[in-house]
Order: sequence, then C-alpha cells, then structure tokens
Amino acid sequence: MTGRNADDVPLTAAGLVDAGDVVRSGHGVVFARMGRNIGWLLGGRGFGGLASIAYLGIAARALGPAEFGLFALVLAYGSSIANLAQFSSWQAVIRFGAIHRAAARTDSLARLLGFTATLDAASALFGAVLAAVGVHFAGPLLGWSSAEQDRAALFAAVLLLSTGSTATGMLRLFDRFDLLTYADSVGPAVRVLGAAIAWRLGWGIDGFLLVWAVAALAEAAAGWAAALIARLSPLSFGRKAIAAAMTENHRLWRFVIQNNASSSLGLLWEQLGTLAVGATGGPAAAGAFRIATKLAGALAKPVATVTRALYPELARLAAGGERTTLRRVIQKVSLIASAMALLMVIVIWFWGPLLIRLFSGQGFEFAQVYLLPLTVAAAIDLFGISFEPVHNAYGRSGRVLAVRSIGALVYVLALWLLLDRIGPQGAAFAAIVSSLVIRGLLAFSTRRMLAKA
Repeated sequence: MTGRNADDVPLTAAGLVDAGDVVRSGHGVVFARMGRNIGWLLGGRGFGGLASIAYLGIAARALGPAEFGLFALVLAYGSSIANLAQFSSWQAVIRFGAIHRAAARTDSLARLLGFTATLDAASALFGAVLAAVGVHFAGPLLGWSSAEQDRAALFAAVLLLSTGSTATGMLRLFDRFDLLTYADSVGPAVRVLGAAIAWRLGWGIDGFLLVWAVAALAEAAAGWAAALIARLSPLSFGRKAIAAAMTENHRLWRFVIQNNASSSLGLLWEQLGTLAVGATGGPAAAGAFRIATKLAGALAKPVATVTRALYPELARLAAGGERTTLRRVIQKVSLIASAMALLMVIVIWFWGPLLIRLFSGQGFEFAQVYLLPLTVAAAIDLFGISFEPVHNAYGRSGRVLAVRSIGALVYVLALWLLLDRIGPQGAAFAAIVSSLVIRGLLAFSTRRMLAKA
C-alpha cells in the first residue's frame, strides 16, 4: 500500500522500518519500542540537563549577578542567531529518509543526507554573516561596547559551526539511540569540566564562553563520529546529487524551510525574553531570567525528551494508516505529560527559592519572580507534547508553522504590553500567554486531523 505523494499524506505505508513492523505496531509494541529509545535518551538528556545546570551554576557563582548577566546576554544572542539560521535537518532526514530506507533506495538516501549536510554548512555560514551584521543593531539596545559586540558576534559564529543535525537524524532514523546518547553526552561533559577549570583558574566571561563553544563543537564532532563509525549510510555530495535530492523528495525545500521557521519561533520566548529583560532591566535581571529559564527547562526536559522518540513512532503509525493505535499513543503520552507538568509546578511553588539558591548561590534569589511563571509556561507546553510530532508525521509542517507564527506574534505583543506595565517580569508572563495560544491551536488542529477518515 502506497500513500499519495502529497504534503498532508504519508508517502509510504512502510513507515520508518520494514513493513512487518507496521503490521505489528499495536500501541503496546509502540510503547515497548519507545520505552527502549526513551531510556537511552533520558540517560543522555538527564546527564546533559544536570551538567547544564552545574555549568551555569558554576558560572553564576564565579561571575556574580552583573557579570553573569552579561554572559547570559551573549549566550542568548548567539543562540538566537543559531535558531534563526539552522534548519533542523534531522526532521527532514527522518521524514524523507524513512521512505528511501523502506524502499531500499540507498542512493536516494545518500543524496538526501548529502543535501541536508550541505544545508547545515550553508546555514552556518549564513548565520555567521547575520551575527556580524545583527550585533550592530542589538549591541546599542543592550548597552554593549564595541569590544563586547565583537565578542558576541565571534561567539555566535563559533556556535553556528555546531548546529547541524544531519548526523543526529541519521542515528534516529536507524534507531541508534544508544550511540546518540553517548554523542549527546560529550558536550555537557566538556562543558561542566571546563567550567570547573575556568572557576578554579579565575577566568572571566571570555573563559566561560570559550568553554561553551568548545563543548558545542565537541558534541557536534561526536555526533558525526558516531554516525560514520556505525556506517549507517553513505553521503552523496555535489550539484547533481543535490538537484536529484530535491527531485526525489517531494517538497523537500518547503518542509525544511517550514521546520526552520517553526523551530526558530518555538525557541523565541527563551532567547528574546532574555534579551528583552536585559534591555529593560539590565544584565543582572537578564542573568536571573536565564537561570529561571534553565531551571524550568531542566524540570521539563525528561518529559520533553519523549518527543525525540515519539516522532519516529508517530510517523511509523501514520504511514501505516493506524489511526486507532496512534490516538491511543497520543492519549497515553498526553496523560503522562499532564501529570508530570502538574508535579513540576507544585515543586517550583514550594521549593523554587531553595532550588535557585542551590543552583546559583547567593545574589540570585529574585529569580523566583521569573521562575514560577516560566514553569507554568513550560508545563503548558508539556501538556501538548504530542501535538507537534503528529503534525510532522502527517507532513503538516505548514500548519505547525502557522500556529507558531501566531504564537510568536502574540508573544511579541504581550511582551511589549507587559514589559511596559509590570517591568521585566512581564517577559515570563508573556511566555504563558504564548504557550496557551500555541498549544490550544495545535490541540484543536490535532483533533480535527485525526477525526478525518
């Protein structure tokens, strides 16, 4: 059975692996397979989350509120440019690579991987130029000197070299979540070890930024090493290969552009919020906002990790036309995520100030005013954790982009109104408003999509 080659219909009935897997894919089998992959991912992501908290905690203690705030603003600027430039190529690898793998079209898969790897490199170069130009506009708003602007642009350029995700897409496509876990652990390990050294040697902002950049490059290199050592698939480069890839993969450009825009808008509130708080409240407020963002994200990360294993499974079920099983998977995942979201809010309500002190030491207690509303926003996102993956599984990336665009406009509007009325704390409440709009629209869209025959 082969589906129509249209944007809203799965392209094959074979899914991500052999056709036999589709036939046997009851929701029990799906959860068993997801459980194995989630176990690997949670190991790596759990370690990464703890290492990230440890790294930022060390930096906060070593630099103090004002210096850490400057450090956080540079991180936010570099991450913002990376979010705009990168194309989340791993999603294209899974979406289209699954089709070629199921049909045993190794040459087509090699050309697809060559296309996404080339796209990763081109986006890094574009992002470096964007960072160099954009800093002249962002710098004056943030009160940066000429030297500080140069530092931010250089850091963003280095960070962009590590943003490609073709290798991680290959590991997910071939179900090598074990290797992906090891590769993902390299960056956090380097980061926390380097932070300890930087603290011990008394390095300043530049030293901690150097550690972050080296760790990001090391993680990217580890991902490629894992994919190449495992000999998952060759890559085919060159103009002819790229042209063939665009022909063989229906609406490939449309898919990657829409996913780039969606992922960029999805991360908007974190980076733009930090920059907006820095522009209105100063570096110390930006540092506190960054700490609150990371703490809320760390609590949500174990459940958010589910999406990395969920997307391939939903694509497998969508390709096989197994809507009943797919609905059951979504219902169970949503129920678990909702319970965890509620628990997360309760933890921050009662123990938020304690967590802030443990994380960053003295001087950052005022971060609690950001932490609770940001945790509520993260909890709302967790409730709808399965909505976006199921849209991508059915090729509805355009709908996700439309919803993300509406959410981004709402966020910017709420940010503008609330910052003026209640100050920097308004950035955290704007995140709640945006999350409610995005998850509400995606829930409505998901329900309509699955109700169709």
